[in-house]
Amino acid sequence: MKLRRVSPSKIMVPEVRVTAQFDEELLEQFKQSMQEVGQIAPIICCYVDNQYVLVDGLHRLQEAMANKQESIDVAVIDGDMTDVLTKNIFLDHLRGKTPVSEMVHVIEVLWKEYQLDSEKIAAKTGMTRDYVERLQLISTLTPMCRRALDEGRIKVGHAVALTKVGDPVRQETILGQQLLYNWSVKDLEDHIKNVMAIVETPPAPPGPAGPSAPPTVRCYFCKQAVDISEIANPNVCRECAGIMLMSIAQARAELAKETPPKAE
Repeated sequence: MKLRRVSPSKIMVPEVRVTAQFDEELLEQFKQSMQEVGQIAPIICCYVDNQYVLVDGLHRLQEAMANKQESIDVAVIDGDMTDVLTKNIFLDHLRGKTPVSEMVHVIEVLWKEYQLDSEKIAAKTGMTRDYVERLQLISTLTPMCRRALDEGRIKVGHAVALTKVGDPVRQETILGQQLLYNWSVKDLEDHIKNVMAIVETPPAPPGPAGPSAPPTVRCYFCKQAVDISEIANPNVCRECAGIMLMSIAQARAELAKETPPKAE
């Protein structure tokens, strides 16, 4: 580690990082201290590609720039961009006042962009591997769910449970139920299991088809529906067809006269 005096304007602040949070009263005290006493502890930077990249001390850097200081004390450590991100999350996580969404974002970049697995990230950040993997899971949540975690409306355990819901709309619907009923993590996990069981259960296969009725055709002459196998279809001319119709009608009339009426 080397101590340098560096112009604040020459220090690059990464877009992805975690920053310790102050409440309004504490932030005001910090600003007054910087104006009256000045910088006590140096900020920390890595020198990457001929540029000072901030690791820790954003508030001190911002106040130095606001007070138009020409230079600021910088402790320069060796490392590359992965060291910038992991040391940043290590130092700020120890203070315990960093938004989880910022930590998730840093872990996501280390994992996807710099190809560090959870074991390497844990070793470089001082966090447990289990906690790193939880943050990796949380990175798959919708912005609404991650914002609820940042605001303290749900806990990390709730957020991890929500990652089991792949559909974004259903994820946010269950989040709304969680905020309404304030379930424990265990109760939320049970609710999600029930919901997913209903969603993922395939419909019951249709039962075997019953015996189908034999196909029928309506007879042109008697108008009755008869089995298709009983249908004869000779080719006849109009004259013969007329004779057949008259003959059948006469025969049916005579049959009706011979058949006694049914007793009631």
